[in-house]
Parts: sequence; C-alpha cells; structure tokens
Amino acid sequence: MSTRGRLRTTVFALATTGALVMQAGVAAGAATGTPDAAASDNQITLTAWDGVRELRAGRTTNLRPGPHDGLVLRGRGEVVEYTDPFGDGTPVRYETGRWTSPVVETGYAVDESVTSWTAETPTGTWVEVEFRGRKADGAWTKWFVMGRWASGADHAPERGVGDIHRTSVDGQTDDDAYLFTDTYVAKSGHEPEAFQTRVTLYRPEGSTTSPRLDSVSTMTNEYLPDAHYTGTSGFTLGRELVLDVPQLSQNIHRGEYPEFGGGGQVWCSPTSSTMVLYSYGREVPADELEGIEAPNGDPQVDYAAMHTWDHTYEGAGNWAFNAAYAGTFGVDAFVTRLRSLAEAERFIEAGIPLVVSINFTAEEMPEAGYETNGHLVVLRGFTADGDPVINDPNKASNEDVRVVYTRENFERVWQTSTDGLTYVFHPEDVPLPASVPGTTPNW
Repeated sequence: MSTRGRLRTTVFALATTGALVMQAGVAAGAATGTPDAAASDNQITLTAWDGVRELRAGRTTNLRPGPHDGLVLRGRGEVVEYTDPFGDGTPVRYETGRWTSPVVETGYAVDESVTSWTAETPTGTWVEVEFRGRKADGAWTKWFVMGRWASGADHAPERGVGDIHRTSVDGQTDDDAYLFTDTYVAKSGHEPEAFQTRVTLYRPEGSTTSPRLDSVSTMTNEYLPDAHYTGTSGFTLGRELVLDVPQLSQNIHRGEYPEFGGGGQVWCSPTSSTMVLYSYGREVPADELEGIEAPNGDPQVDYAAMHTWDHTYEGAGNWAFNAAYAGTFGVDAFVTRLRSLAEAERFIEAGIPLVVSINFTAEEMPEAGYETNGHLVVLRGFTADGDPVINDPNKASNEDVRVVYTRENFERVWQTSTDGLTYVFHPEDVPLPASVPGTTPNW
C-alpha cells in the first residue's frame, strides 16, 4: 500500500475545480444499480501502438525495425549527455533515436492521461517516454516526461556504462498541467483535445547494443467525479469463475531491503504484478534470484520491487513501471481504466486476471479489516453471486491472500477512488476480450 492513490485523486479535484475537494466516503449499503449502471458512457480511451506495423503510424528518427517486432536504433543519431541524478554525478554521452506518435484527436477534453510501454533495455541502454497535449486554442503544451526507464539494475558493471536508475521526474508542473509521478493532470481551462506521445531510445556512445521499443499505450479520460458512479453494475457472467492465480503476501517481506522500501506496506504493486505474471508461467529465471535474501520465501517479490522501483517517487507503485516490468517477461502490458466490474468480467472470462488500484476507509470496506490510502490487488474471478474473488497481498500469509469482497463495496471504492485504474497483462496467445459496444474503447 502507499499514500499515492488518494493523494492523486484529491489533488485532481484541486486541478479541475480550483478548490481543494476531499474525497467523501460513501457508506456501505448504497442502492444497487441496473446492469448498465457504473457509467457506461464515461469517456475513457486507450490508444495503443503494438509492434512495428502499428508503430510505423508514427514518425521515426534514426530507428529501424529490429528483432521480435520492435524498433531499434539505426545508427549513431543525435548524441546527448545525461547525468543520472542517483549516480556518481558523471555525465554520459548517449546515441539516440526517437519515435513520435501521430496526432491523436480524442473527441473530448482530456483531464488525465497515463502512458505505459514495453521495451527491452540491455545494460547501459534506456528509454524516455513523453506526452504533450494540444489545447482548444491550437497551442501545444510542453513535452512532459512520463518516465525514464531501464529494465535492469546493474548500475556499475565491470565494463562499460551501467544502467540508469529508473525514475519519474518531479517539478514539471506549469500553467497547463500537473505531472504526478506517472499521471498527467490538466489544469482547468487547459484541457487538451488531442495529444502526442513520443519515446526516445538511448545507448552509450560507441555501443552497438540497442534498446528495443515494443509497444506504447496512452490512456486518456475526461474528469470522472464521484457522481459518475451511479450504482453497482449487473453481474453478466452468471456463474462462478475463478482463475488459477498464485497467492503471494507482501507482508511476509517486512524488513527486507530497506533501500527499496523494506517490503510490507509499499510492495503491494510488485506483489500483485508478480501474482499475475506467475499465473501465466512467466517466472523470474532462477539464476536471477540467486543472492536475494527472502527469509520467508518468494524472492521473486523482492526482485519485482527492485525492478519496478522509482528512485524519485521512492516506491514500487509507479503504474507505468509495473507495466514495463511485466513487458520484460514477453507479455503485452498496459495501464487503463475500466468503467465497472461488468467490464472486468470480460477479462476474467477471457482468462486474464487484473491488477486494480483502490483506496478506502474502514467504513467503506469493512470486510477488508483495514483501510488504505493507496493499494493494489488482483481481481482473479467472481463467485456465483457476482462478488469479486480477490488476491489481496495485504494479508499475513500467502494462505490468507485469497478473499471474497462484497461486489457493491468493492466496485464503489475502485470506481470512486481511482476511477477504475487497472493493469492489464496478457500473453499474445491469450487475446483481449471485445470492448463494450457504444463506448470509447478503453482497451
């Protein structure tokens, strides 16, 4: 768990209304809605470019098609210097290439955006991901850095240049928008109606090894006030369906690796991501786990925390970084928002468990036995009555992780605290379900 979830939503209210509006708790037992409740017309859109054919829709500079259907550096390109703020202070010269998306017209004013990506970054190489919006008057915002990402953590190899410390970038707020770790939030009156995303690939000068860009996805949405949630969605599966997902507790890791948050409370996101990856048999190679000290077992959770750690945010809960980490295991991965549990049922029926972001008070979710201002759990299925079956890593042991929460309460807190924020990871041979007709496509 972390404090980020509720803080983001609270400041979002400030950004869009000009006054600080605290999220009001909703008492348990609100009226159940119709099957079409939970705001089926919310404007949420995922725009994705996956593989060379789709990435070719954008503009490239010094990039070419590479192995495994991705883009790699073509030649030397423009050379720039970058000093890792968490390194030894030595500037390093990098050869670069860039992919820039086409201009995407959203058809509505964008209040929030999250960009996610998958890329391979051999030691010493990395990628930078940026976003900008075009406002109603035709003016563009500046490019906002959504993340500087390296999949590895070999910061001081015996030879050559090491990995950068992956990081979000603070201090990017201006007259147009706030940038909160991984989320672009437009200021009132400055909402974009179109956007572009771009990715710059970096390798040390003189190197012949290139990073590889595999996919880019940008989720945009209009402002979704608490009033957008009008009641519990109808249960569409009509039967019990629970996916086989291993159970992992974040709490058995308390005290491990204090330089990465010390396990426990701050490791819910990498723990949840690991559960979904392992459900597909995508496991950390045994030699990568050698030397990791996890006295109570499951060193793969420690590994995930280390490899999703955002050194500026000082946490492992960066949404985009978790998707990028999942991508290193050869799965498609992106961050989006779902409008309801009824939408989530489509993924469960397709064999795709989901990582969802929630926060709640004890009164809003009494069945949980705790409260949180930022937490990630795995939605793995539904009971015959439509209640969500959850792998909640905030339990004392792996055996306790599987829980059933009340559909009414769980859907409400998910939708009103994070607007349905969801990680979607799936192998290519487990295709996505069809999106809901008549809505903006959010996957």
